[in-house]
Amino acid sequence: MNLDFILNGNLLKVWTKFVSASVIGVILSTVYTMVDGIFVGQGAGEAGLAGVNLAWPAVTIILGIGLLFGAGASSLISIYIGQHKQEKAEQLLGTVMKSLLIVGVILMILGFIIADPIVKFLGANGDTYQYTKDYFLVIYMMAIPYLLANALNPLVRADGNPHLSMIMVGAGAIGNIILDWLFVIELGWGTKGAALATGAGVIFSTIIGLWYFLSGKSHIKFHKKYFVIDKSLLIEVIKVGFVSFMIQLSIGIVILVQNKILYLYGNTADIAIFSVAGYTISLYIQLCVGISQGMQPLIGYHYGADSTKRMHRLLQITLIASIIIGVLLLLCLISYGEYFIKLFGIDSSLLPLAYKRIVIFCLGSPCIGIVYTMGAYYQSIHRNIESNIVSLGRSFVLQILFSIVLPPFIGVEGIFYAQPLSDIGSIFILAGVMAYSYMRHKSKQVEIS
Repeated sequence: MNLDFILNGNLLKVWTKFVSASVIGVILSTVYTMVDGIFVGQGAGEAGLAGVNLAWPAVTIILGIGLLFGAGASSLISIYIGQHKQEKAEQLLGTVMKSLLIVGVILMILGFIIADPIVKFLGANGDTYQYTKDYFLVIYMMAIPYLLANALNPLVRADGNPHLSMIMVGAGAIGNIILDWLFVIELGWGTKGAALATGAGVIFSTIIGLWYFLSGKSHIKFHKKYFVIDKSLLIEVIKVGFVSFMIQLSIGIVILVQNKILYLYGNTADIAIFSVAGYTISLYIQLCVGISQGMQPLIGYHYGADSTKRMHRLLQITLIASIIIGVLLLLCLISYGEYFIKLFGIDSSLLPLAYKRIVIFCLGSPCIGIVYTMGAYYQSIHRNIESNIVSLGRSFVLQILFSIVLPPFIGVEGIFYAQPLSDIGSIFILAGVMAYSYMRHKSKQVEIS
């Protein structure tokens, strides 16, 4: 890793190197999540598609814990690298690795023991029950590689190797797509096959990430003597990574609430359309995640090196890129959305309704990039209060609020309007947080002077 190039080289080149690799990685990740939906829709129909959507809130717990450790540790490691604290970063890596293995074993055991009550709680019944249970069980039996893949990816990027991070996701994506076709279409294993294909994909990613750190190829080395849990470092990781965990958990809670409301006001077809809407907007959300994750280590390096001006310029570049991409993707959806929706096996009689709902669902997309970028920025500089409010205000507060308030007045359509209203409303929350952050910074300057 060339730290001098990162801190002093052409800023746009530095940004492009980290962000492009991160974006390609998350696009590949999103593609193989979408491929799950496409193959399940084609192989198991609307009930299978609804079953995956019903299981997803439980899956977000694993994703969230993986990102809690990965995002938290990568932010800290980036700062330690900027401060030239190599040993501290290596102690942190050992703590995270051991913690993930312990948590993974616990999740596997719990998933097996309480599968039935969890699946019922998620809202599965009748034609969706077995599809939901199959997907849930397989994912939880693969909790360890799932956790490691989600944590190792940002850690590899924080170590200054964004291209290997991209390769990790790419290997998982290619493996998942091939096995999805084999398990779901050829062998007819339904959602169980989709989950097995996803699990195999994350195993491929995990193997590459572990090889990188265990083979000595990395800048931050893995040492057996640090393969212990340092409580003080673990607490710091949890503090910084908590917002990443809560973002994933809030996505799961929002989907859970919305699924229950959909069943109350609609039917399985409505959940299937909602599932496709989720896959559609996830493409842009994951692009935002990729852009913000690519930016994050750069902010950390510059923050650790006390290079404030370059840090703020990196933030400006990221915001502009996120907004432009959001507008372009929304225009593409409006122009070609029906062709995309057909891929998921939605009945042709439902296509006009599905297109209308999904376009409405994604109208606030350009605002999402601003929220994700600012949330990641605050997380990178240890402004945990601001990061939590920005990131969770949109999902935990506004999405749930609109999802509950609107359906009694306009029926199932309220769920689809809740998304753009929360996306646009989050900008007002962000404006308040930025004003609070500015005043907080000014008051500290006054105290110092």
